[in-house]
Amino acid sequence: MDPLSTWPAPLIERLAGLDACDGYVVLVVDPQTGEADAHGPYDGLAALTTADQLRREFDTEDLAEVAVTVIRLHHPAQNVCHT
Repeated sequence: MDPLSTWPAPLIERLAGLDACDGYVVLVVDPQTGEADAHGPYDGLAALTTADQLRREFDTEDLAEVAVTVIRLHHPAQNVCHT
């Protein structure tokens, strides 16, 4: 039995909302230099593929300390006024 089937509908809706985003970005951070780089935006599968490719490249170059992470991208709302 699917464990989510026993959850209340409002909780499932909130859980689904956590994954609602405009795309994904692959974030690369080098703790030695403090440099960060972002790649994307991508859809979910492309982000995972890119992150895996980058991780393999860094491992080949013996840079295991470099962090490669997939994060959600949220575009700012069109009607938000920035002051």
